Amino acid sequence: YGVDAAAVRVLDGARSGVALIVVDEPSGQNRIILSPEANHALRPEHFAAIPGPRPDLLVMQLEIPFDTVMRALEAAREAAIPVLLNPAPAKELPAEAYKDLAHLVVNETEAAILSGCKESDLEDLAGLKRVGGIFLERGVRNVIITLGGRGVYYATHDGKSALVDALKAKVVDTTAAGDTFVGSYALAVVDSTSTFDIDTAIRASNRASALTVSRRGAQVSIPWKTEL
Repeated sequence: YGVDAAAVRVLDGARSGVALIVVDEPSGQNRIILSPEANHALRPEHFAAIPGPRPDLLVMQLEIPFDTVMRALEAAREAAIPVLLNPAPAKELPAEAYKDLAHLVVNETEAAILSGCKESDLEDLAGLKRVGGIFLERGVRNVIITLGGRGVYYATHDGKSALVDALKAKVVDTTAAGDTFVGSYALAVVDSTSTFDIDTAIRASNRASALTVSRRGAQVSIPWKTEL
């Protein structure tokens, strides 16, 4: 498929992480049981510096050891590499995690945990603006809060904000919806040749996620770029 896997680290005696996913038939919602295996073998010393070749964007979540996450964020700042952080599974983050963070993508639950608010605070536009402002004050440049069927709210360091409506879709399986959104958004970031248009990126990511939830499965449900 054209993916450069030259920098993938292979650990002798370790197994790849495995996730078992149970999908509720009527709603399409899922529950995930994770065995991290090699994911938890990634250590801070692996990020003494960002391995070459220099990436255009570092995409991270919290399914590797937390001290490794923090060291990778620091290494990216030192190398002036922008970071997209999707802090899942959610936990409170120290102040330095937000410093100069280019993109923060969270769902309602994650936004509530990280900001210290209640999920009910995100039910109206005023609450979304307040919570988005909390992350901007901490140093994030682009805040994206995904709201399921309600759409996506975003706020930027230069004063832009909007609630983008979700696309209607027949929900079969929500597995990989968030992964698809983050992947599509990241692609829009690295594809931007001059000024990054966050609104266009979010609308494209919404389209990709809507297609994902209409299909069964995880990786197999994620659309190819040519399908969009």
